[in-house]
Amino acid sequence: MSNLLNRPFHAFLSYSHKDRDTALKLHQWLTNCAGFDIWFDENHLEAGSPVAARLAEKMSVCRNWIVLASKNSIASAWVAAERDQALHCAIDDHDFNLIALRIDDCQLGQAWPSLARFNWLETPGGVLSFASAREIIDRLDGRVWSGRQVDLLDVFVSRGWKPADNFFADSVCSGFCNRKWKTRLIGDSIDQRSFSIDRIREIMSTCSGHLVILPYRGTGGTPTEQDYKYMISELSLSSELGIPALVLAETDTPLPSSLANSAVRLVRGEDYYETWLNEPPEWFEIFMKELKNPPTEQHVFLSAEYKSNVETVARLREFVEAVTGLQCQIGRDYESKGLRDQIETGIASAMVVIANLGSIEKTESRPAILNLNTCVEAGIAIGANKTRIFYGKKPLTIFMTCQSPPDEKDKTSSLPFMFRDDQVTWYTNEVELLGHCRRLLLPYRKRIMNYEFARSF
Repeated sequence: MSNLLNRPFHAFLSYSHKDRDTALKLHQWLTNCAGFDIWFDENHLEAGSPVAARLAEKMSVCRNWIVLASKNSIASAWVAAERDQALHCAIDDHDFNLIALRIDDCQLGQAWPSLARFNWLETPGGVLSFASAREIIDRLDGRVWSGRQVDLLDVFVSRGWKPADNFFADSVCSGFCNRKWKTRLIGDSIDQRSFSIDRIREIMSTCSGHLVILPYRGTGGTPTEQDYKYMISELSLSSELGIPALVLAETDTPLPSSLANSAVRLVRGEDYYETWLNEPPEWFEIFMKELKNPPTEQHVFLSAEYKSNVETVARLREFVEAVTGLQCQIGRDYESKGLRDQIETGIASAMVVIANLGSIEKTESRPAILNLNTCVEAGIAIGANKTRIFYGKKPLTIFMTCQSPPDEKDKTSSLPFMFRDDQVTWYTNEVELLGHCRRLLLPYRKRIMNYEFARSF
């Protein structure tokens, strides 16, 4: 599997300086709005730095390449050099994406035939549509599939991520995440700033099983438990939560006694993706039968105005599920008697609530842009959070967003008095809302590892 996820920048942004204004707007949306880390020459190029000589070094810290394709950029020698380096990176690692945004009627395919196999996005004048913005986010996040996955059991994975660990661990993961087994491999996101046992507990509590793939550790002799401290702590967690665990190691991997006694030994060098499909081993079938409903069912609750925004809400809901890996509930999910009580329960039991307070364009006849039902549901969430805190439970995270015309952005006068002191994320269009949702939800996402194994999707 690729080691691109360890690189600090999501993308290297290339553009002609004649298109600087467009590049600045895109950079602002990618970073301040959507929360990506983007290598941008104005921010990361030292004065007097020989960029051409160090281009490979600069791009080696990036996971993807974005270019503003225009008549100006296809005539630029600098952009051409960056394009060539990006193509080299894509050859070295197929997970390195080349994302071209065509901002004018330049003959991109003729000028750069080497990019013909990459699908570029049409963004006239640099203006993003909801679809193109979503495509950019998915490519930068490495999603090759998105949307709700039903009838799949989540299995939390503990494994090594060093280059030497990858063949064995990747082969095992490929075997488990094949569609035939209806499992979804879950992990902690690699770009979290530090290890948090509380965050792991929260993620693991939504899983049906725990898969531990032990790498080789130690410089000689038998390694100690300290060499496997994170995996041991995660095994303690799954035991505490009552989640079945399966521990795997290769035949010749030395292990401390606490792990050696529980590990199933597998022959080194086998491609388990191929062998398990035809003849699943007994321990594999036993583990699959032990998988059960997770200890907790976590979800995001999306509160929004529907009457004139049905399609937007549907697209946003699907996006929330893709980013977090969690089910996203909306008020329309409930149709039976006791509707209001069910909505209150859905809000109170959520992991995160997103309340889109206003999504109606302001007109002369409508000075307010608020949705009353959403404001009520936001109030329910605030009350539920206070109840949680009173009983010593984990607080409910509440994000409030609100649309406003550009000339009134960040003004709180349109909000009800009770919300004016709360932090509200303002947006002027759907593209901004999409970016904000991605950024706000980053700390609450699962790592869905099936995305990272091309053979499984």
